Amino acid sequence: MRVLTFLLLTVFTVGLTYAQDTPSEHAINEKLVMAGDNMHFGYYEKALPSIHWLLQNAPKASSSVYSMAFKALEETAGKVEDTTKKNVLLDSLIIAFRLKEKHFGLTDIEKNKLAFRYFDYFLNNKEKVAEAYPLFHELFESPDEVINNNLVAFMYITNKYHELVKPLPTAEILANYELASRQIASRYFSKNLKLYETYSKYADDQVFKTLNVNEHCQAIKQIATHMTAPDSVYLAKKIVSLTLDSKCGKSEHYLKALNILSRSEPSPGLHKILAQYAAAEGNYALATTHYVKAIELEPVADKRAAIYLSLAEIYFLNNDKTKARASALEAVAADPGQTSVAYSFIGNLYLSSYNDCAERHDRVQDKAVYLVAYDAFEKAGDKKGMEEAAKRFPTREEAFENNLFDGDQIDVDCWIQLSTKLRTRVSN
Repeated sequence: MRVLTFLLLTVFTVGLTYAQDTPSEHAINEKLVMAGDNMHFGYYEKALPSIHWLLQNAPKASSSVYSMAFKALEETAGKVEDTTKKNVLLDSLIIAFRLKEKHFGLTDIEKNKLAFRYFDYFLNNKEKVAEAYPLFHELFESPDEVINNNLVAFMYITNKYHELVKPLPTAEILANYELASRQIASRYFSKNLKLYETYSKYADDQVFKTLNVNEHCQAIKQIATHMTAPDSVYLAKKIVSLTLDSKCGKSEHYLKALNILSRSEPSPGLHKILAQYAAAEGNYALATTHYVKAIELEPVADKRAAIYLSLAEIYFLNNDKTKARASALEAVAADPGQTSVAYSFIGNLYLSSYNDCAERHDRVQDKAVYLVAYDAFEKAGDKKGMEEAAKRFPTREEAFENNLFDGDQIDVDCWIQLSTKLRTRVSN
């Protein structure tokens, strides 16, 4: 190994800086065969002298030499215990990549491999981090070519560059974070939620560290200051994710992020959340708009029915009982399984309508709202509601005074516009 270390130091750090006499084709082929045979049988350390000779004397002979160099150097480094020797081997590995780049260029996969080796072996090396940082940027210029293990590595390199090389402006840190988050989301959000959450957590931790914030609320404020474009989708996703994972509570940044996402990547869930927040603030018109959009986007019948019921409650809060009932009936049409809930809701609409509908000159007619309420509760199978409505039926005396009897048809006007049959109760 002492000879090997000497070879590495001289060949890779000195020997390649000056020109050599062109060797014969026979000598080149002989070294290629020797290196290839040793590589074939897994004798990586034995292959290194031939590989070094080729790189020093015939660096343009064959691109396959570099593939052998990558493999032999990394495999040998993995078996070396001495730290100094290991570092020499790994330094040589980086130089081999750079030589390949100089003479043949690097494929996208090779660029990814080189980037990951900077991250894997040299994360605390100032010189190497300075080399790695622009390489990662180059990779992310063609995001389809970024391999998975570099998605999070980019944020680690960003952090180390910020710490070891020179401080980065916040805008650049967040731009890198958005690039990484964009790739993590596009690859895993809809395909493997567990990996998405794992990778996102690593990226989040690193951006917190780089921004020198120690908790979610500070990070949300920092990130939100750069969420200026109407299509800042990935920063918006991060703010939503961080808010949900924290105890920061609803903020203007969170609502702004939700609105960006509702425009850029609309979904029933987003519009439901926005509707709930609007309703909590008493903005029933906006809540209605969001619930209607959620219904339009929701393809699943039972989920759509649940949104109809939420919309019915908003109409009720806004004192529009006609639309509230219509929305509850739409819920039943979408999912008959909601019949009980919907008709209990409608029964309560009728129960609450006495003051809306009573004209105060015919007590039987005024109390007819309780008759239709009973009908709705009965359809819902809501015994408690039925009992409550029955307590308010017209009395027999009131019916008698109007020459009416149990079973007679009663028309209920006002907003209800239904017919029912008269039922009476004994006077208290």
